[in-house]
Amino acid sequence: MIVAMADNPTGFARRAVIAMGLVVPVLAHAETAQAAEIGSRAWFEAYIDAFNRNDFAGFAAYYAPNVTFMGQGGSFSSAAEVLAFYRAVKARVDEQLELLSFVGSPTRIAAEIKTVLHAREDWPDFPTGPLARGQRRGSINFIHYDIEGGRFTRIRSARFRSLPNG
Repeated sequence: MIVAMADNPTGFARRAVIAMGLVVPVLAHAETAQAAEIGSRAWFEAYIDAFNRNDFAGFAAYYAPNVTFMGQGGSFSSAAEVLAFYRAVKARVDEQLELLSFVGSPTRIAAEIKTVLHAREDWPDFPTGPLARGQRRGSINFIHYDIEGGRFTRIRSARFRSLPNG
């Protein structure tokens, strides 16, 4: 087993554990480092945690280089495009995800996720509709993830319900 570690500003460590050819990104505090099975709830919650902390290296570790992403904000055909999209969004909007329900396996995940956006500035051409500084907007989304080699290869997101005030 090979362990690579990188610290981020919040004091957490991101570990990539390479075992049997699979990369398993997990988040761990210094006292509680443990690997999670690919496709498990704990593995996926580590992804959500990295996303919510704006740990781009942490959540990027879950994307295959050729990941396809189809969601309300657009369609993208590589990890670089997905990350560029989220860098642009997170520069202007605080976005938090909350996992509501989860079904997972080593090859697929289906999740119900609450997304809350809080605009830090006006964004009249935001991909899902204009946002005004200070505005909160939320939604419940169904998201399906295909997994190969321990990474997401396809992500499909569909809005189930809008939550106007988050």
